[in-house]
Amino acid sequence: MVYKPKEIPEDVNVTPIHPLVNFANLLGTVVVFSAMVYLGLGVVATQLVTRISPEMEMKIGKQLLSSVKTTSTESQSEKLQYLENLLTSLQAPDFNTAIPLTIHIQKSEIANAAIIPGGHILVTTALLEEAESENELAFVLAHELGHHVARDPLKGFGRSLVFLTVASALGMGTGNADIVTLTGSLTNLHYSRQQESAADVYALEAIVRLYGHGDSSLDFFERIKTKDKRSKLSSYFSTHPLTQERVIYLRQVATEKGWQMRGEVTDLPDRVFD
Repeated sequence: MVYKPKEIPEDVNVTPIHPLVNFANLLGTVVVFSAMVYLGLGVVATQLVTRISPEMEMKIGKQLLSSVKTTSTESQSEKLQYLENLLTSLQAPDFNTAIPLTIHIQKSEIANAAIIPGGHILVTTALLEEAESENELAFVLAHELGHHVARDPLKGFGRSLVFLTVASALGMGTGNADIVTLTGSLTNLHYSRQQESAADVYALEAIVRLYGHGDSSLDFFERIKTKDKRSKLSSYFSTHPLTQERVIYLRQVATEKGWQMRGEVTDLPDRVFD
C-alpha cells in the first residue's frame, strides 16, 4: 500500500475570524482589565488616603494651593473676614477643628466654589458678585463644608493619585506637578451623586440651624433656571451639578425632618458687597 499525503490547504494557518475582530477582542479585554485594576486601586486609595493625619493633609493642601492664584488678602480682607465668620457660624457644635478652615478668593469671571484637602475653600469673585442674599451664599459655603466633613477632597485626591500613577506607568505622566494641576483645578473637583447629595443635605441642615429656616438658601439654583444660558452662574453647575431633581429632593428632606423653609431673608452687608 502506497502512502499518499494529503495536500495541505493554503489557508491552514489563517484564522476564520477576521484579524480586526481579534484585535478588537484583545483591546476590549485589556481595557476592561485596566478599568477593573483602576477602580480597584481607586477604592484602596480612597480608604488609605482618608487615614492620612491632619498634619499630612495640611501639607498636601499647601502644595495644591500653590497652583491656585488668589486675590490679595489685603484688598479683600474685610470680605474674607465676613466669609470666614459666616463659615464658622455654619459649623455644627461637634465640628472637628483638627484642620483649620481657610477661605481664599479667586479672581475669575466663572462663578465657582470648591474645597481642596487641608481645609482650603476657594470662592471666585464671580460667585460673590452673583450672590443676592447671605442665605444663598451660606448654602454654598455649607455645601463645601459638607464635603470637608466627609473628607471628599481627600478621596478625590486619592483617585487622582491612582490615575496619575497609572498614567505615569504608561509614560503619560510627569510627576508631582501633574498631581497639583489635576487635583488643584476647580474644574476637576467632581464628586459622585451620592457625595453631592450628602453635601446638599448637610448644607441645608446647617442653614436651618443657623437661620431657623431654609428660605432663599436655594435661590442660586432656582434662579439659574430663568437666567441666560451664558450666565456666569451656570458655570458653577459644571462642577456642582445641582439638578432640579436634587432641589426637589432637598425640599422633601426638609418636609420629612420638619425643617421650616419660610422665614426672613438676611441681606448681604453693603460695606462688604458694594
